[in-house]
Amino acid sequence: MKIDILGTKIDALTQQQALEKIESFFNPQSSVTGHESLVIGHQIITANPEIVLAAKKNKKYQDLINNASLVLADGIGLLWAAKFLSLKSNSWLTSIIQAKFSLLSLIFCPSYYKEILPERITGVDLMEKICERAAQKNWKIYLLGAGEGIAQKTAEVLKKRYHNLNIVGAASGPTIQDTRYKSQETKNIQDAITNIQTAAPDILFVAMGSPKQDFFINSLITNHQSPITNLKLAMGVGGAFDFISGQAKRAPAIFRNLGLEWLYRFFHQPWRAIRIFNATIRFIWNVVIYKKLKIKN
Repeated sequence: MKIDILGTKIDALTQQQALEKIESFFNPQSSVTGHESLVIGHQIITANPEIVLAAKKNKKYQDLINNASLVLADGIGLLWAAKFLSLKSNSWLTSIIQAKFSLLSLIFCPSYYKEILPERITGVDLMEKICERAAQKNWKIYLLGAGEGIAQKTAEVLKKRYHNLNIVGAASGPTIQDTRYKSQETKNIQDAITNIQTAAPDILFVAMGSPKQDFFINSLITNHQSPITNLKLAMGVGGAFDFISGQAKRAPAIFRNLGLEWLYRFFHQPWRAIRIFNATIRFIWNVVIYKKLKIKN
């Protein structure tokens, strides 16, 4: 089941259900037929409030997300929004009251806000779970993106963590300023694609940040002139390489479990204040307005 949040459709799945879905991508019987067989692999997106807000302003990006094989909720704000939007309301005042009480449930009653989207699934956690299964099933993995040498360091850490993990390539990849590639960027992108083609991975993890990583993956898996035929799935993972390699430190588990990872980041990375504001206050306000418009209609 898909849940509509500001026009972006999120799959209502637990992490375990998502992993089962991912495993089905490797089942030949799940391959699409006819015209859709031109699609090489499956795109996975772990959406957070910032991504949903960006998609709301960019129809092309929203369409890309809504056409992905799997869109998962990477953000406690999305779980809250799904529950809040599901509450029946016939007035603006009722919606404001619902918003206040449902926000309080984030602290006092976690089971309440998980009734629609059951679980937050972070990109880094899902990536590690996929690697764990890949090691068991000999799925080949390619790591692309992050800073110089970070992908290689991430590969080293993952190989130590998951015995027999088959990582067939790791590269910092092309530098992309935005989704409108310039000539030099196009050459660098083609070089990266050539390297991936040579390695022939089953799984591609891309750490370029959104939306660049999502547009890159989409162009890659729909490239009929230069297909990467072995590729089963590709996933944008944002800062996952930095966390796994030790380049950056994740918030302690208690902050993540309480949905307060944003607060930890604010104290340790105050320069992220605008992003944190967008992911909290601005996102909440947009969701409330979105519900108001739905009531009118």
